[in-house]
Amino acid sequence: MPTTLPKTLRGSDGALAEQPLLIYVNVPFCNSKCHFCDWVTEVPLADLRLTPDSSPRRRYVAALVKQIETHAPTLGGLGYRPEVMYWGGGTASILTIEEIEAVAGALAARFDLGGLVEATIEGSPESMDPGKLKLFRAIGFNRISIGVQAFDDARLRRIGRVHSAEQAERAVRMAADAGFDNINIDLIVGFPGQGADEVSRTIQHAVTLPVNHFSVYPYRPTGGTVMRRQVGRGMGRIDVEEQLRSYDHARDLLARHGFEEYATAYFGAPRCESDEVYYKLTMDWIGFGSGANSLIGTRFLLNDRGGLHRFSTAPHRFDSDTPASAPHLTRHFLAQALTTVDGMDARTFQLRTGRSLRAACEEPAVRRMLEQINRRGRLIVDSRGIRLHRDDMASAYITMNSVDLYAATEQPGG
Repeated sequence: MPTTLPKTLRGSDGALAEQPLLIYVNVPFCNSKCHFCDWVTEVPLADLRLTPDSSPRRRYVAALVKQIETHAPTLGGLGYRPEVMYWGGGTASILTIEEIEAVAGALAARFDLGGLVEATIEGSPESMDPGKLKLFRAIGFNRISIGVQAFDDARLRRIGRVHSAEQAERAVRMAADAGFDNINIDLIVGFPGQGADEVSRTIQHAVTLPVNHFSVYPYRPTGGTVMRRQVGRGMGRIDVEEQLRSYDHARDLLARHGFEEYATAYFGAPRCESDEVYYKLTMDWIGFGSGANSLIGTRFLLNDRGGLHRFSTAPHRFDSDTPASAPHLTRHFLAQALTTVDGMDARTFQLRTGRSLRAACEEPAVRRMLEQINRRGRLIVDSRGIRLHRDDMASAYITMNSVDLYAATEQPGG
């Protein structure tokens, strides 16, 4: 049933509960649908590649602004204060300067953004230029995450990227020139047929750039993607042992250059605050836009991926409203938390979901998932919460991917 935000969040003493908030803005547009990407599989290609002058895209940006205007007063009245902001997608940097100013203006007019400790803009190299990057800095972004994926042009073509290795390097250097000193780049290892030599070249080149944080994702063969269909037709093979070796090799190379792993796929400092929120439930969040989700007052609110036109018609509504304690959400929250060194804190879980972690883990579907994880890594359960042994995080994650276990956790969108 479509729903709106709650009208009140008060503590047991009746006082308004003031708490930090993450603001997420979803930009569901890209220049291409990458062959490996499982974030936009539900988005029709025609919607994904809408141009700035198209009516549906103009309506979407207007609806995004309207949603911000509608929900900001309620969130302020609930005692939330923005502490982290992230614009993602899709490709956030694909927006024009006029679109960026419209969305940023709506946020600045209705939220006090003076307390932001991290504000990240996500983008792809071919959609960046010095003017946009300077604008991002001017409106308060202090961190940028660039989807590089590879520094090999042949690999980039095979995975459906529309930028070159040269463009990727240029984007990183442009970001540094624009004043960003907190720069992340995304890379992927463990593609079918990718050997240790290619991984070495990728990492060795990456560490020469002005980058302080790396997201090095093991390739995930998710259903619905072009690459998964290619593998199904015999065009390449998923070798789990080779994926494990590739990731271990990348991790060792990054460690030699001073980049510490603090969660599976994440290396460097400072840590990414927004990922800490999502993976460890460190605060509530509001997701603006089609395909975004929100966790507000122990309720999980979702606007479905691929529902751009429905969202544009009624941006004040959400497609679904689910108790955050629902078993399928517990599976999702734990699947993400167990990729981090800290895992899931019991008190934090109860605060965000309204249910004890122990009781949630006794749900049959949750227990089955944890049993499968425990066969692939050493689960540690104590009074603090639940986590995987640090040495087992990556291997458990990669081997789970190989049997579609992670996909089976029914990840919510956004």
